[in-house]
Amino acid sequence: MSQTHWTVLGAGSLGCLWAGYLNQAGFPVTLLHREGVAAPESLNLTRFQAEQATAFEARLTTASACPEKSISRLVVATKAHDALNAVAGIKHALTDNACIVLLQNGMGSQQAVAEQYPEFAIIAVCITDGAYRTGPGHVIHAGQGVSRVGALNKAGQKVWRQVVEDLEQTDLIIEACEDINQALWNKLAINIAINGLTALDQCLNGELMQPERYQRVSLLCQETEAVMKGLKLQLPEQGLLQLATDVIEGTAKNRSSMLQDTLRGKITEIDYINGYLVQQAERLNIEVPESLSIYRDVKQRFNQPSS
Repeated sequence: MSQTHWTVLGAGSLGCLWAGYLNQAGFPVTLLHREGVAAPESLNLTRFQAEQATAFEARLTTASACPEKSISRLVVATKAHDALNAVAGIKHALTDNACIVLLQNGMGSQQAVAEQYPEFAIIAVCITDGAYRTGPGHVIHAGQGVSRVGALNKAGQKVWRQVVEDLEQTDLIIEACEDINQALWNKLAINIAINGLTALDQCLNGELMQPERYQRVSLLCQETEAVMKGLKLQLPEQGLLQLATDVIEGTAKNRSSMLQDTLRGKITEIDYINGYLVQQAERLNIEVPESLSIYRDVKQRFNQPSS
C-alpha cells in the first residue's frame, strides 16, 4: 500500500471522483470541503459501468483547519474562477517542496497559479471523464475518459513523472503528456465550439447539429484554428470542425458543464473558454467575432461577474 498522502481541495464531482479513486488505490486522502458548509456524512463512488456504489475513506476538513506545512501533494478540484483564491487559502499548509495538481476546465486559471506560485511544482491535468454528484460526497463516474498529466513549470518538470506513476496505480486512465499546453488547447477548442452555444440556446449537445447552430459551430472552429496557428500549435489532422462534430454526436444527450451552471444559477467558466480565446486573439491581432459575441452574450444574459 502506497503511503503518499494526497489532499484534494474541493468536494464537488471531480474532487470526490479523484479522492475516491486515490483512496481505493491505497493512498491516504484528505478531502477539503468549502468553509461554512457541513462535511458530507458519507463518501461513495459509483465506478464507470458499475451499478454498485462503494464507500471510500477520506479525512474531511477545511483549508483553514489544515496545520502549517502539512500538505505535500495537493489536488485543486475547484471551478476555474475559484482556483487562484483556493490556492491562496491553503498556501499556509503547503510544504516547501509541495506539488500542486490542477484539474480546472478551460485555460487561464492554471497559468495564473503557475505564475503566482513558481516556487511550487505545478502540474496540470486535462480531463475528459464524465462525473456528477447525486448528493454531498456521492459521485457517479458516468463516462470513462483520459487524464493527460503534464508539468506547467520548471519545478513541476522534476516531479511530474512521479505524479504520473502514482496516479497510474488508480483505475483512472492516466496519460503522461510532454506538452500539456497542446492538450489543454485541444480540449479548449472543443469547449469553445460547444459550451457557450449550448448555454445560450439552453440545448443538449446533439441539438448543435441543427443547421443554424452548426453554422455557428463551424465559425467558432475556424476562429480557434486561426488563433492556434498564430500560437504555433498543432491542429488535428481532421480539422477542429470534424473533431467537434464527433464529440457533439458522441455526447448528443449530454448537457454541457456551462449549460448545467446556467441552469443552477452558478458562475460559468466562460472567461476561461471563449474569453481565453478572445484574450489570445487580441494579443495576436486576430479577429474572432463569433467567439467575442458568445462571450459577451453569456456574460450579459446570465449576469456573470466582470473578469
